[in-house]
Amino acid sequence: MDTSPDKDPANARSILTDGPYPSLNPVSVSRLRSFLDALKAEGIYANLNLHVGYEFRPAVDGVPAIPGSARLPTQSKPLHLFHPAMIEKQCDFTRKVLEALKLKDDTVLAMVEISNETSLIDAWQKNSLDKLVTGPYRDELERQKSLFLAGRPDTPDETVRFLVERDRDYLNRMMAAVREKVGRLVPVAGTQIGFGGLMNFDSHRDLDYQDNHFYIDHYNFPNQRWDGRDWRIRDTSSSGTGFDRYLNLAAAREQGRPYTVSEFNQPFPNRQAAEIDPTLAAFAAFQDWDSIMHFAYEHGREWDRGAPSGFNINGDWTKIPNIGQSAWLYRSGAVQAARRRLAMPLPDEQRLASARGKFNGAVTKFLQNAIGFDANVAFVHALAMDPKTKSFTLPAEAKRVAAPFRSDTGEIVYDPERKIFTLAAPQAAGVYGFAGKQKAGAGPLEVELSAASRGFLALTLTALDGKAIPASGRLLLTVPGYTLRTYPGSEPERTQRLIPYPGASGWVTLEPDPTHPGKPSGAFGGGPSKVWMERVECHVTLRTQGKSVTVYPLDGAGTRMKALPARDVAKTSGGVRIHLQADGQDFAPWYEIVVK
Repeated sequence: MDTSPDKDPANARSILTDGPYPSLNPVSVSRLRSFLDALKAEGIYANLNLHVGYEFRPAVDGVPAIPGSARLPTQSKPLHLFHPAMIEKQCDFTRKVLEALKLKDDTVLAMVEISNETSLIDAWQKNSLDKLVTGPYRDELERQKSLFLAGRPDTPDETVRFLVERDRDYLNRMMAAVREKVGRLVPVAGTQIGFGGLMNFDSHRDLDYQDNHFYIDHYNFPNQRWDGRDWRIRDTSSSGTGFDRYLNLAAAREQGRPYTVSEFNQPFPNRQAAEIDPTLAAFAAFQDWDSIMHFAYEHGREWDRGAPSGFNINGDWTKIPNIGQSAWLYRSGAVQAARRRLAMPLPDEQRLASARGKFNGAVTKFLQNAIGFDANVAFVHALAMDPKTKSFTLPAEAKRVAAPFRSDTGEIVYDPERKIFTLAAPQAAGVYGFAGKQKAGAGPLEVELSAASRGFLALTLTALDGKAIPASGRLLLTVPGYTLRTYPGSEPERTQRLIPYPGASGWVTLEPDPTHPGKPSGAFGGGPSKVWMERVECHVTLRTQGKSVTVYPLDGAGTRMKALPARDVAKTSGGVRIHLQADGQDFAPWYEIVVK
């Protein structure tokens, strides 16, 4: 919202113009308010993030310059967290935005985040504070630290406490500006636990909820940040690597506070990306988190791209088939919350130890090193960290968990040896991971990949009529493969392939576009709209009480195509065996199953 201020208000690329901060763009304000009204009409809520990308300009905004540098650090981080003039201007921005958007007593505003992915204690743990805070900003921070110490010795613990208190002061002042304009009923968060770690429990103690972000296989830019034609990924998988990011999220929850994940993704062209939404939806529902938000629908103004582009859901046909099912899994109660929540002790000294050791957001790593915590307990029970406890004694259940890991509800199982995550709830079943050529089961469902498959699948089955799967008369089955765009200008048309990134083992990228032969990567955003999807041929055996089963492949709009032939829908004892994506069928990543 605050990124890319524009000289021409008509462009409406930002809520800001390029005038002195904070100069609001009236065109953007009007459009954003109209968008909020459209969301409200559909029952969709908004999360307002106050500082994401704005970078203060000394020559325009009346803040100090850094000698020898024309610019401040990227996005002004972390200077904006402690410099008095910057904080006051951000508070002014907050009041102006909330008032201009007329958000007081407006239920469309679900929550407010103050500052995206930054804190002073985060910068200190990353050893970047001295590099980023220089010149007059170093003088100001040292002045504030001297007042904080009040003659006490300057120790590492005192440094940690000082930075945390500076973070806390910034967050409280920004929260006060929010409260001034929208009242006390709108929940306010600060930044993410991954950007500050366990000491964020202290800096955020006056706020309303905790938030987090995570990515599987985020783009890496080895030379220039956000160079769309010089990037690489590992092509990793959650199911293939033990869901370590999920487990870390679970261990970062604070006891007694609402908990959200306001960004997550496994972006194109990762070949296992179909796993992210349904597995996280099931895991988050089991952990009883309060909100998960896939980042993002679209970054630009192309609302119907037709082809995958970066982090967008728009055009990402690997994710579109099961994202509706995933939202339903999370929101409907189809997946039971854990029957037990383990409150993990986290006294003050251990939070300090985590910061001293510079573990930052690596919560499970710290707990494993400190007290032998087995992160896999998050597959079995819900977790929360209790900062109010005085002891640091680990519950016996959290010391060692035997594989395969089964949730205390019995609905979720993760087998780290087979690298398969399964869901077996009354109205939902799923198999995700590297099934290979062996059968994998989940409740009333069993799947076997064809000999020609590469061995990975993300299959989700949900009842559409509110009944348990064996009694359901109408079901949706999704089994999307990975997607690639068409290589620009190819004749005959072919995929734009994944290739090894030059000179770096274990990294892949898209082959370069013909228009940029000197760059190592094809663009991760944009490109031809014709998309190629991996064929995931498999046999699915479904236990059902029905006497006849008809299976319809669905087109891109979810409309029925020609039903599968009888030879591909064979009766078995107590059910039916369905051959999906077989020769002669209309290929599709999703299917409607009608049972009579």
